[in-house]
Amino acid sequence: MKEYYFLTGLPRSGNTLLGSIINQNNKISLTANTILTDIFYQLHLIKDYQIYKNFPDESSLNNIIKNVFNNYYKDWKANYIIDRGLWGTPANLELLKLVIKKPKFIILYRPVLECLASFIKIEKPINIETRCYELMKDDGMIGKSLWSIKNIIKEKEDYIRINYSDLINKSLDQINKIYKFLNVDNYNHTFKNFNDFSTNNIKYDDSVLNAPLHKIRTDKIKLNKYSVKDYLPANIIKQYSNLDI
Repeated sequence: MKEYYFLTGLPRSGNTLLGSIINQNNKISLTANTILTDIFYQLHLIKDYQIYKNFPDESSLNNIIKNVFNNYYKDWKANYIIDRGLWGTPANLELLKLVIKKPKFIILYRPVLECLASFIKIEKPINIETRCYELMKDDGMIGKSLWSIKNIIKEKEDYIRINYSDLINKSLDQINKIYKFLNVDNYNHTFKNFNDFSTNNIKYDDSVLNAPLHKIRTDKIKLNKYSVKDYLPANIIKQYSNLDI
């Protein structure tokens, strides 16, 4: 039986880097952005269908829901799965805890303005303000991720927080912190000349995105220093400067 843990991090906060490091250990797989939150949600919606209400066999449907993780990850070789997704939003958290009563979360965090600036730096959108608003709205990539993180903290779930700056500057310490939290034996990871992110022998295909969002530096781990003021307008900085946790 596999054990399942959960990563919820702000985009552009080192998720891909963390996965590239963790996945060196073949006993652990940190996933790409998960589709399982959507699968759980769609299965749950069936309970609102007329055909279900006409014959509400809840036990049989719950058998499917309870085995989603095991079925999806059946052919993965790892013993421990860290599923990356927005599991902390109220609806997702409620559905998750129907299956895993006491989930463990890794929160990967980077200041919001830095995440925004990173998106603008790599995507180079024509309208910077519009793109920032898209990212920060309730169902935007950053906005929804922030909601997920805040709700995990609010609900006092079992979590550890890894800050992006610490992942970059104190990589070994942060990896060991994760192993200790998950109660998994340490592994001798490589922090120079490592491979791009892959898991289950699959890599990201960023050609379907606006930019190579999952391309990382692999020769060494080094903070790429720049000012958010170089990429974000003053009004955006002012509007989103007080959101950090």
